[in-house]
Amino acid sequence: MLQQDEELKIVPFKAGMELKVKGVPKSGCDRFSINVGHSKEEVALHFDVRFNYADDQRVIVLNTRKNGHWQEEVRDTCFPFQWGQQFEVTITFADDKFYINLHNGYVVQFPNRLGDKQYDSFWFYGNVTINALSIE
Repeated sequence: MLQQDEELKIVPFKAGMELKVKGVPKSGCDRFSINVGHSKEEVALHFDVRFNYADDQRVIVLNTRKNGHWQEEVRDTCFPFQWGQQFEVTITFADDKFYINLHNGYVVQFPNRLGDKQYDSFWFYGNVTINALSIE
């Protein structure tokens, strides 16, 4: 089980690989995120699930952080997440984009704005329990 905001170094996450994450959002959590990149200043994919955060309710926000600055957000209202229920997210890295497969069969696409061919860190933020991780 991983702790909140714990950064993990992994084998290089390259184009054609998949990162599978299984977890459970804790009851009452306002949001949680899955992040892929080089560091917290260079984030290729910020996948932020917002139950009730600021003015956002039941929305997924995707973004990139470049040179320590957030870029333009992309929002998606397909929201299959529920407190206390397990989810599975599979992130497939293609050269030019990420494909994020949600457990209800929905697929979100997000461009690889940093343009790098591999990333070596990922981390989670929020009140969520991560039960399983795999990279293939």
